[in-house]
Amino acid sequence: MSLEALWYEVSPYVYFVVGLASALFSSSDLGLVSCALLLTASFTIVRLRRIHRRPDRLDSRKYSRPQ
Repeated sequence: MSLEALWYEVSPYVYFVVGLASALFSSSDLGLVSCALLLTASFTIVRLRRIHRRPDRLDSRKYSRPQ
């Protein structure tokens, strides 16, 4: 597995951990804003990947034909 593929798979979880850490250890407004942005990005990436990787999606199959 290449480094790019590894980062592609791991990045939403890294965003989540960093966002959670910034929420716990930050006392400034800027820290809370960055926490909200990182957590939103993490949840959005995971949700979109889950939607587009569903096996019942016709266009996600390699050799599918429209019916």
